[in-house]
Amino acid sequence: MDNYLLNEYAAMKAEVRDLRRRISSLKHEMKKASAAYDDGKGVRVWGGRGSVRVTGYPPSLFHKKQEKMMELVILLEHREIEFLDMTLEVERFIEAIGKSEMRIMFRLYYIEDFSYIKVADEMNQMFPRRSIAYTDENVKKRIQRFLAAC
Repeated sequence: MDNYLLNEYAAMKAEVRDLRRRISSLKHEMKKASAAYDDGKGVRVWGGRGSVRVTGYPPSLFHKKQEKMMELVILLEHREIEFLDMTLEVERFIEAIGKSEMRIMFRLYYIEDFSYIKVADEMNQMFPRRSIAYTDENVKKRIQRFLAAC
């Protein structure tokens, strides 16, 4: 159950990040399209004459994209609430770990989203007097063994 919770937490974090990226991309696309204009006379803004290139979306497509973005924003809000609840569950799980060294490793790996190498570097900085330095393999094995024992 605990391993499932941690894997689901990582997936939820990636999903929220992806939704934010998609909304940002759609906003950028719509902003770019709304900046296009045509005065209908064939006269350019700086006074030159000739054909004018019209870019952007037809109004109906623009409104559909706007509706899609609003749906994504609502979905993101729901996912962020779920993600917050799941974050609290993960924090409770980590707080229930008996050894502080393991709690730190779990926080760095799951909450801070560090790689095993980065976790090992951080642990070595926190505990510089440790006789055996942390390695990425060492951190990975310790986390896996702890989860297997649960």
